[in-house]
Amino acid sequence: MGQLAKSQLDEKDIRALVRHPDPERRAQAAQSICRTYRDGKLSDVERLFARRLLAHMAEDAVAIVRRALAVTLKNSPELPRDIALKLAADIDNIAVPLLQNSPVFTDIDLIEVLRSKAAAKVRAIAKRPSVSGDIVRAIIRYGDSYAVADVAANDGADIDRKTAEHMLRLYHDNDLLKNAFISRRDLPAPIMERLITLVSEEAALQLRRRHDLPVTLAVDLATRTRERATISIIDENMSERDARLLVQRLFDEGRLTVSLMIRMAGYGRMVLLKHAMALRANIQPNKAALMIHDSGPLGLKALCKEAGLNPAQTKIIRAACAIFRDLELATVQYDADYFRSIMIERMLTLPFEIDEGDTEWFLERLDALQTKAA
Repeated sequence: MGQLAKSQLDEKDIRALVRHPDPERRAQAAQSICRTYRDGKLSDVERLFARRLLAHMAEDAVAIVRRALAVTLKNSPELPRDIALKLAADIDNIAVPLLQNSPVFTDIDLIEVLRSKAAAKVRAIAKRPSVSGDIVRAIIRYGDSYAVADVAANDGADIDRKTAEHMLRLYHDNDLLKNAFISRRDLPAPIMERLITLVSEEAALQLRRRHDLPVTLAVDLATRTRERATISIIDENMSERDARLLVQRLFDEGRLTVSLMIRMAGYGRMVLLKHAMALRANIQPNKAALMIHDSGPLGLKALCKEAGLNPAQTKIIRAACAIFRDLELATVQYDADYFRSIMIERMLTLPFEIDEGDTEWFLERLDALQTKAA
């Protein structure tokens, strides 16, 4: 290998790398030399010699030496590309650190690796800090569902709307991919709309928490089907205007069911209930609000009748409003979740029957609130 001044590259490390029979000693020497190459200010002569040492490491018969090179220089822009390509073709625990991090690879280099369909290497490329649109499309072509989910969750991946829609079409039954998209910071509205039709209620709640959904999308989350309708998805701090628009849309699409109104009442969402009752009874919201809080014969009972509720449904709504008034007038200061828990507990102990679907919904909400509190 020739002689070199000890100013930067340690002569003992060089001798150990070239001659020592113990692979671990060679690996330690390789790591030390790589750190010097990565961090030190080498002269042109020293750098040229160091590159010869790197090439020597890449040819070592023992994997631990090659891994020392790959791990130490995985982020270095100074790693010679020919050596990086050689290591990228190596076994997984040597290739993966470089494929996931090294800036020296071109898109052409990465696509060649992807064509191998080696699962660990494909997933490593999917997790790179920056992934171009061409690489994303190649991952979809050559990778499995895990690799596609990895790139979907990667905020550094350039995923346009067309590509995202293609991914969702291919893996529409794959919860891993749906959750990966939900975790992204930049999720276009059309993709959110598509996800809303595919994900579970739990995933929909996560989508609502992570992204500032427009009211129209929140409605879809809340009312996709009667069985899965949930008022809990709608932001409790929703403005009066947004609440009115939400309920108006439900009404226009024929989805403002009595069941949904019972859930509004039992969950303490009286602003939503006010607008719902007003639309179904064809009166002004401020008048509906007054009638909701009036327990007399011309108050809530009359409002429920105008809104098309039968006597049994009216009993439930009136009971929910009475529970709400009692809690509001209590001297105890409740936080929002505890308030709802008490509302639901009292709803479930009413001396008359609530529809089985609504009962199940209240039980699920109560369990979620109590789990959160615990």
